[in-house]
Amino acid sequence: MKLWDADLRDILGRWRRRSPLVVDLRRDGFCLVRVREGAAEVLAEQALNPLSPRYRELLLEGLRGAVQEGGVGGSPAATFLQRGDYSLQVVDAPQVAEGEMLAALRWQLADLLDFPVQEAVLGAFPVPDSEGRQIFAVAVRESVVQERVDLLRGAGLQPFYVGIADLALRDLCWLLPEEAGGAGLLFLEAQTCHLTVVQGGSYRFGRPLPIGQKHFPEGAAAFSAASEDLALEVQRTLDFYENRFRRPPPTVLYLQGGPEALAGILSEQLGRRCRNVAEIVDAADGQCLLAQAFAAELPAP
Repeated sequence: MKLWDADLRDILGRWRRRSPLVVDLRRDGFCLVRVREGAAEVLAEQALNPLSPRYRELLLEGLRGAVQEGGVGGSPAATFLQRGDYSLQVVDAPQVAEGEMLAALRWQLADLLDFPVQEAVLGAFPVPDSEGRQIFAVAVRESVVQERVDLLRGAGLQPFYVGIADLALRDLCWLLPEEAGGAGLLFLEAQTCHLTVVQGGSYRFGRPLPIGQKHFPEGAAAFSAASEDLALEVQRTLDFYENRFRRPPPTVLYLQGGPEALAGILSEQLGRRCRNVAEIVDAADGQCLLAQAFAAELPAP
């Protein structure tokens, strides 16, 4: 599902000459990945202080420098919006022709958004097993999408595709073995984490949780308290998922970005198996993992 794309006639011509790139524009830096013959190669990663008043300027300078150093100027580039940049909700699918779906959805979402629907870019993808009766509806301010497009252009790239983090997380789940109830992924970032459930390869559910890497200090007592808080948030979320969708939650939960010991602690506290993604995905591929997984989202050339 895309929220924005360019004229593919021109882009595909460039694609045949240059490999496409994925840019993860994180809230504390960026990661630049090249997609070549189905494999994703990390070209650059840079961390930045998100509190800096010059953050966007430093982000643009860093990305432009990485593009120049890698010799990939003018390459087709894709990115995805971070959770919090957009609204994602389950709604009844408008009973209209496919070509009229987004126009009908615009009026359906008018009272559900916290900004004028006229300023929204919309997208949609099906809810599994709903027989077309329900969809996941995505809405984001057009200015947010345009800002990402302008940033890629300013760095010397040719933007052609903008997606969303929820589906990038789904793409990461595709790399992990599904067991009973599918695969659950707990993806930790600096301040928050995101719990994603995928079953049969399809996105089922996602929710941000207010605990991240910075909540796990080195002291044993504080680490234990943060682990208990996270376990409680995860259990509440899985209970909600089971009650809301009448489906058993995944029996295994994969962790990415957290302390190595956290998986074992959560296994004890949740009473379910927890594994680090690094056990499944080769450690050499662990850098910029979400951007690498998102490569599966790109349209074929």
